[in-house]
Amino acid sequence: MNEPVTAFALASAPAPAIAPTESRQRMRDGTELLLRTWLPDPQHFPEPLGTVLLVHGLAEHSGRYPHVAAALCALGLRVRAYDHRGHGASGGPRMVVPHPDSYLDDLAEIHDAAVRQWHELPIVLGHSMGGLVAARFATARVRPIRALILSSPALALKLSNTMLTLHRVLLALVPHMRVPNPIDAHLLSHDPEVARAYRTDPLVQGSISASVLESFLRGMAQAQDDAPRLEAPMLMLVGGADRIVDPQGSRTFFAHAPEDLRDMAWFETGFHEIFNEAEPLRGEVFAALTDWLRRHLENPAKP
Repeated sequence: MNEPVTAFALASAPAPAIAPTESRQRMRDGTELLLRTWLPDPQHFPEPLGTVLLVHGLAEHSGRYPHVAAALCALGLRVRAYDHRGHGASGGPRMVVPHPDSYLDDLAEIHDAAVRQWHELPIVLGHSMGGLVAARFATARVRPIRALILSSPALALKLSNTMLTLHRVLLALVPHMRVPNPIDAHLLSHDPEVARAYRTDPLVQGSISASVLESFLRGMAQAQDDAPRLEAPMLMLVGGADRIVDPQGSRTFFAHAPEDLRDMAWFETGFHEIFNEAEPLRGEVFAALTDWLRRHLENPAKP
């Protein structure tokens, strides 16, 4: 299938994930990132069927994804997630990046370590800002990957001229100064518990800097330009009612990606965090994810 679809059979709720193993990986510049690794049940999967690198979104952290890891582990996949620099329990100044490509460079180092450890190409799953990083990683061909999954990727933003002007001033004068994070928690999901948990999570960052926004603006333009260069199978999971990022950016990226590699599940009423949406939509999202993965797990890709 290579056209947007809107409905999938409902999936049962993912089984509770086992607790992840936590470790740390030092980047080339000395910044240490927190890693979380979930493994499938060895009784059902003596050898995992593949590896997923999970790349989280702006201001959050990888500890918000145990239910996603559970769904992936239930398919026989191991999952490695990490907190971006300046996020969660990772090192680095909060919500600051030294270079617009810093997040991309970090993913390359995480990828290389995973390939050395498990000797196979990973599937890369990115949400929101992580989706932008993952899309750029794949289309710029930074490293070969087995497949690409994008959840509400930040491939376009609706920014007013006033906001853009303020950004340029801050970028020129104080690129690392933090200002309040504009994300409205009530727009993440139709489930009010998601907003409450987000607002009270001590590891969710409440600020952003011009350096981080600049990584968005440059990255979005480059990802859209590079969409035709995609070489791996891709699934996009997009909420049509997303007001955190502009979902039309996903349509544009999808339209320019190679037709034989692209699939999209479009959820017309879905908000931004579609893995955290209220039921029954959440079940439909997980069904779309697991159905697509089952069809792409037949042959592991070797580096």
